[in-house]
Amino acid sequence: MNTDDHWQIHRLLAQNTDERLQLLRRTPQQIILVGADADESRRLLAARYPKAVFSEYDPRADALATAAEARQTGLWQKLTGKAVIQYQQAPTDPLPAAQADMLWSNLGMIHGKDPIPVLENWANALKTDGLLFFTHFGVDTLVELRGRLNAQGIGVEAPMLFDMHDLGDMLFHHGFYDPVMDTAKLELSYRKAETFWLDMETLGLWSSLVFEDPATAHDAINDWFATDKQLTITLETVYGHAVKKQILPQGESPVQFYPKKPA
Repeated sequence: MNTDDHWQIHRLLAQNTDERLQLLRRTPQQIILVGADADESRRLLAARYPKAVFSEYDPRADALATAAEARQTGLWQKLTGKAVIQYQQAPTDPLPAAQADMLWSNLGMIHGKDPIPVLENWANALKTDGLLFFTHFGVDTLVELRGRLNAQGIGVEAPMLFDMHDLGDMLFHHGFYDPVMDTAKLELSYRKAETFWLDMETLGLWSSLVFEDPATAHDAINDWFATDKQLTITLETVYGHAVKKQILPQGESPVQFYPKKPA
């Protein structure tokens, strides 16, 4: 893997998710981006929805700066003069309520500590029947690495990696309906520790893990590179989309009227 192109996983996931929009009939006007990805997602969405207005949220100042820099040289901004307003905030910090037609998150959930508040925040930001499209990492991500660490007595847990069916259930119970989930696996082989650590930082994976002794885990991985001269990992990528539920005040329910059938 090229250390100068460490956003390529984000690019792949953004492209795969964008392909799912081909049959979408609605045209979103307000799009919230959760998770800056070097402008990969915004670039694709702007090409598909040229009139859309974007805002971008990420807890990482450097990721926001990278996305903003990418847009400075982009043809889209030069032609339209549009700027993307950015906000540095945690995934659970409140988003503008009921303003977005679409919320798009390319690996944005991994920076949270608990998926439920993140999903509820996303649901709150969407208008009724607003669209959610997101990518995340599945439960088999880094399974070899975690197993090897555990075998050496280095405890590691992955509280933000989920089975796709569990994610679908979370969506259904926390503000969305008609969740659709699918998954794929990528196998990556690294020959340099520096490249591996750069990807772990960019993807947000290392910081999502919980270690009994983070320094010992870090040193163990560097020792593997020194001994084996390479490290192979699995990324289970999860793709999901869903629709924002209508939220009614407590005690109220929707009333539907149907045309009277002919006698």
